[in-house]
Amino acid sequence: MVTIDDIAKKAGVSKGTVSNVFSKKRPASAVVTEKIMKIAQELNYSPNQIARSLATKKTMTIALKMPISSEFELSAFETKVINGVVKKCSEFGYRVLLDRFSENSNSPLYSNDPVDGVILLNPCDSDTRVLQYKRFEMPFVLIGRPEKEDGGTYFVDNNNVEIVKEVGEYLIGNGHKRILFFNASPHMTVAEDRKEGLKQAFENYNLEFIEENVLYYNQSDFENSSDYGYRSLLEKFSSDKFTAVITDTDRVALGAMRASRELGINVPGDLSIVALGNNETLALETTPKLTSVELFPDKLGQEAAEVLLNVLNKTPAPRKKMISAKLVIRDS
Repeated sequence: MVTIDDIAKKAGVSKGTVSNVFSKKRPASAVVTEKIMKIAQELNYSPNQIARSLATKKTMTIALKMPISSEFELSAFETKVINGVVKKCSEFGYRVLLDRFSENSNSPLYSNDPVDGVILLNPCDSDTRVLQYKRFEMPFVLIGRPEKEDGGTYFVDNNNVEIVKEVGEYLIGNGHKRILFFNASPHMTVAEDRKEGLKQAFENYNLEFIEENVLYYNQSDFENSSDYGYRSLLEKFSSDKFTAVITDTDRVALGAMRASRELGINVPGDLSIVALGNNETLALETTPKLTSVELFPDKLGQEAAEVLLNVLNKTPAPRKKMISAKLVIRDS
């Protein structure tokens, strides 16, 4: 059986250098790396992940905890987050375990996964999952903001307050004063930040901010997020008239557009719609093309993985990283 000792002898380098090339724990020059990889291929050598884990006392696995939705399908946002996490982890020799658990489950089993660290999506206030990871001393990074009182948790997030403020001001500047907001689930920190951003936009224009015009997504009340947009628009327009809608995701926006067609409401002539998510396939195929906010989910995934890997390797890492979102103006 070929070992790294055999490769080191043939390459004329130390065993540690060969180990670093495969583990990527420490950098090696391109010349040395190419030489070692060529010899490994000639000798038909492949790293033994189990043996490596035993030696380093690491699983070399990162868990990506991604809540399952009522649609059961990965959204474009989630797929890009996964791509970003996998890309960065693979650069350092880590595998990624995708764990799609129920958002409402508080099982302590989450803290017992055989992984070195965790990336967790969709944090909320008083998040029991965060408390569990801290109690079990499991390294973790959030994609999303922890609660404001939590000053020690590592996280990567969009500038949600600022981007929704920008969206609100863009709509108000174009004459919209009656704006509906189909927000994310209640108690999620992203929902709080986005509502705050819209409120600041209204205050900046000296307009009254009406709390009742902000709705929240409860999974138990709707078949899926598209149904949330569809039924919410039908209900709100039965008692009042609005000229603009901001939606939590592009799928919510699709539901709102379906409802507007049934009501005979012209988009964007009578109603403008902006989605806080940018699935370009959906956005460009809708009629009219959907105005969206690009959240750069692949960047969120890469940055979260990089922060976690730095924590695991005991190298300096920022407690928070902000990824600036971008308003993409189309036709809706």
